[in-house]
Amino acid sequence: MTVDKRAMYRLPWSMNDNAIAWLEVSDICNLACEGCYRQRISGHKTLEEVKEEVLFYKRWRNPDNISIAGGEPLIYPHIIDLVAFIKEQKIKPVVLTNALALNPEILKELKKAGLSGFTIHIDSHQGRPQWRGKTEKEHNELRQHCTDMIAREKGLYVVFNATVYPSSYHEIPDILKWGHANIDKVQGLVFITYRTATTDTAVALDNTKQAVDLSRLSYATEHFDEKFVTGPEVVQIIQDHCPEFEASAYLGGTQRHDSFKWTAGAVIGTKNKIFGSVGKRTMELAQVAHHLFTGTYLAYLSQAKIGRSVFSLAPLDKTVGKAYTSYLSDMVRHPNHLFDNVYVQSIGIIQAPDVQPNGQADMCDSCPDMTYFDGKLINSCRMDEYRLFGGFLTVVDKDKISAPQPAITPEISRN
Repeated sequence: MTVDKRAMYRLPWSMNDNAIAWLEVSDICNLACEGCYRQRISGHKTLEEVKEEVLFYKRWRNPDNISIAGGEPLIYPHIIDLVAFIKEQKIKPVVLTNALALNPEILKELKKAGLSGFTIHIDSHQGRPQWRGKTEKEHNELRQHCTDMIAREKGLYVVFNATVYPSSYHEIPDILKWGHANIDKVQGLVFITYRTATTDTAVALDNTKQAVDLSRLSYATEHFDEKFVTGPEVVQIIQDHCPEFEASAYLGGTQRHDSFKWTAGAVIGTKNKIFGSVGKRTMELAQVAHHLFTGTYLAYLSQAKIGRSVFSLAPLDKTVGKAYTSYLSDMVRHPNHLFDNVYVQSIGIIQAPDVQPNGQADMCDSCPDMTYFDGKLINSCRMDEYRLFGGFLTVVDKDKISAPQPAITPEISRN
């Protein structure tokens, strides 16, 4: 099935009115994930620094939630105070974590401080102690452990991220199946396609057109022979194993008209069965109504349990109508399912920056994950280019330039 923009709602987010603000509190981490775009250079920020950034986002970004990222935010020494401060600003605090430092004690403290929920990144290429060489299906045990811990605390939502590598692409259905089995506890799943800069075939130029050492970026590698996975390919494998899923919203690219940088949908189901998805009209209504009544756009559902009221949208949304028909059919065949709770679970696909023939990267249009750097908003996934080289790099094939002379840049230690 071809992903068709006409069948989806273009999310209305912009630089100055976006559902998400990305707050980087530290570049220190307790894992070294393959392809991570952040390396240790400056360490933890002070609480005063991050509070200033929160106020900057409140003024210029208008977010519904602030994603507290890093590095690893759970090892940030002021995480509890920061969560409380964000909550005081009437913004939802969300912690993005690898969950290595997650435990019941910090869960209680974070909830008391006002945390809304977690986005937890778990995949098979993180090099976790005790988990090396294990498949995504085997990592579901770890996902389940985190889910149950958070569910016991109650009142916190959780979304799981996984980077999709060419070697693990075929394992997406294993994560998907686990997520559906936990639709009552897990509000969303996100799949992020892996990208890397290859130093054996490419040269990086800074904003003065001087060649720089591309290998100094943590997401650069000497060579990469496999074909990168695209967002539409992830949508396809999800639909192959869950035909009820239909993508209903998207963000395009900055360089290409046919890019799918963020693709999103939400399935409707119970613990027993997925009935269908919400459509573009429901996505549009959710965004417009949330902005009308709260002043901000929406990124995260506060809870998965939405009830049968979701089917009231069937007259407006034919995709919901299909789900409702499936639901009624299931009730006829299995009357004992009548009292099962109905849930909505979001599924998102993010395609990382793609370098185009002109050397420019095709970024996410209206990027939700922009972060603060030197008084401005920049794409968080490329912040190390600013930190190391003063701005975005242009990456070109070696055979397209002649004898580049490397620029002299100060050495900065890598973790």
